[in-house]
Amino acid sequence: MPLRHILLRAGLLAAVGGAQTPRYAGVLTFAAAGDGDPLTPATVRELDLATGRLTTRFDGLDATRARSGETAFIRRLAGGYYADHAVVVADARGVLGAPLHLCRAFNWSRNRGCGTPKLAPDGRRVAFTYAGGGGSRCTNSYGMAWADYVVVTDRRGVELGRFEGYADPEWLADGRLLMMGSACRDAGVWVADATPRRPARVDGGRVTTPATRPAASPDGGRVAFVWKGQLWALSLAGRPALERLTRLPNAVTAGAWSPDGRAVAVTMAGVSVPARAVALFRPGEPASLEIRRLAVAPYGPLSWR
Repeated sequence: MPLRHILLRAGLLAAVGGAQTPRYAGVLTFAAAGDGDPLTPATVRELDLATGRLTTRFDGLDATRARSGETAFIRRLAGGYYADHAVVVADARGVLGAPLHLCRAFNWSRNRGCGTPKLAPDGRRVAFTYAGGGGSRCTNSYGMAWADYVVVTDRRGVELGRFEGYADPEWLADGRLLMMGSACRDAGVWVADATPRRPARVDGGRVTTPATRPAASPDGGRVAFVWKGQLWALSLAGRPALERLTRLPNAVTAGAWSPDGRAVAVTMAGVSVPARAVALFRPGEPASLEIRRLAVAPYGPLSWR
């Protein structure tokens, strides 16, 4: 069934040929397959929504582009099925900085030891997910100390903080660090102060199983994330309010807010790789949906600048 018809059945379109959809602008950043392997993300791509032009920026994955134009991602350092990768940041011109953290023997499907690097709004810190042992709270199915951590470093790679039992970091506009709780933290959405220290749960206990792919709105008032196969949004001001943004037959894999915070872009699962499309819409406006078909399958995280 064509993707547009699937979304119609999901209630995201008012009618075929209905109200004129808005023309979205800006640039989407995501990863796509490369190196001859159609099932593994290996290149960082950018889609210009105004022109439809798709370009390759870097060899790597898990990319996020900041408002400054800098891009944080996981870069391959060597060849091979299991190969060293590193957390890196490229400036707005595309010039790569030195590796900030080494991800040894990385493999996207079998040994994803680090991922989802995000650059802080001040451009001075980078947060990313790391998987490993040595903790005091979380264990694996064998009873061994093992956990996801959110690690924060400066731009030289000096570690500034490490949080056991959290993953998928995201920076808020005011410099605070948001993280998603793992099972050993009873899931949830957590925010640390700008130090960053002392994470506190901010979802009121509503997010009861681990969620992924957080994307903060430009003003920092809401965060969208993937939970139970769909995109949800949580208010971060006042009493936490949880809202479901999508009801799609296909599972949502990543989401991002538009630069003005009025629209959302999502990627969706396909059969064995992500669907070759992105959906753009304004929450609460079914007729605003626009489907952009792609020549590649987009892997998250997703950013819109």
